[in-house]
Amino acid sequence: MRDLYKVYLRSRTIDESKLAKFGFKKSKEKYIFIKEIKDGEFAVVIEIDKKNAISKVIDCFDNSEYALVDVEESSGQFVGSIKEEYEELLEKFLERCTYLDTFKSISATKIISYVKEKYEDELEFLWDDYDGAVFRNKDNKKWYGVIMKVREKSFVTSTLKRMKIDGAYSEHPLLNKKDFSDDDYIEVIDLHIDKEKSKELIDYENIFPGYHMNKESWITIILDKNTKLKEVYKLLDNSYQMTVKSGAFIIPSNINMFDVISYIEGNKYFTWNKQPKEAKVGDLVYVYVGAPYSQILYKCEITKVNLKIYSNRDMELKLLKKYKNNEYTYNFLKEHGCSFIRAPRSIPERVAKLLK
Repeated sequence: MRDLYKVYLRSRTIDESKLAKFGFKKSKEKYIFIKEIKDGEFAVVIEIDKKNAISKVIDCFDNSEYALVDVEESSGQFVGSIKEEYEELLEKFLERCTYLDTFKSISATKIISYVKEKYEDELEFLWDDYDGAVFRNKDNKKWYGVIMKVREKSFVTSTLKRMKIDGAYSEHPLLNKKDFSDDDYIEVIDLHIDKEKSKELIDYENIFPGYHMNKESWITIILDKNTKLKEVYKLLDNSYQMTVKSGAFIIPSNINMFDVISYIEGNKYFTWNKQPKEAKVGDLVYVYVGAPYSQILYKCEITKVNLKIYSNRDMELKLLKKYKNNEYTYNFLKEHGCSFIRAPRSIPERVAKLLK
């Protein structure tokens, strides 16, 4: 006997309106399907009620269950032929009488609707078990959200290990749960976040380190009745914006190692090594000067790429503008999610629009 909810229906919902057409008969509160196979020697039985859904193969000679179809090690031409007919019938049942409905929490449903309305993106199921799906920016296919159905025990075990590393404490009821069943699942969403902000956000109460993702640049939020949807929407929007290409880059410089100010202001066109990988002619580059300035001082345009002067990938820049002192400081960049400036990086579109 198979528990269909465990084997097939964890991510699907039965459409009762289609059962009769498939051949189910209703008896009181139960739907029953019986289909003879193997020239009437055996029969497949599917029974569905409000709490359970089971299937089995019956030997019509004595009406006993033919359990060999559920024994993985059972082999032979005869057993194999029965298994094949059984599996084909179950596949038809799933195709015609059920629909994909992985995420059932109200929070997940609202988030899926929010993304569809605002970004016109649908969940993409990339894995065969349908327990996880991604939101991708349609322009460049980059992920900005992952919704998953995960076992509570696995999530708690992973999170507790991370809490031990971080020396963190939590009163979240799930993290203090002692007994788990393999049937205990939760729904979560993973969102991309600036590395510098992840430590500020993770509190092990509402926001957790990324589950199955890079724990420095992704966060996880449990989707249940306590989910703060307005906060999730804000974080989701930020995650989406991190996938948007602006055609603009920020490059750091250390004035204590090189007089970058004299170099740039003394040359309308100048060469810069460590060209960003995706940079192209016409893109904008903002030069960030470190302490004691700690701010963006120059706006430039890329005029040549892939030069080989100082390294294998150098670029020529044209100075467009010098900014006033304290106009675009590190605090400004940090406030807008662009605080990681240790190496050349793309600027999120939302930040590029603010740099006049």
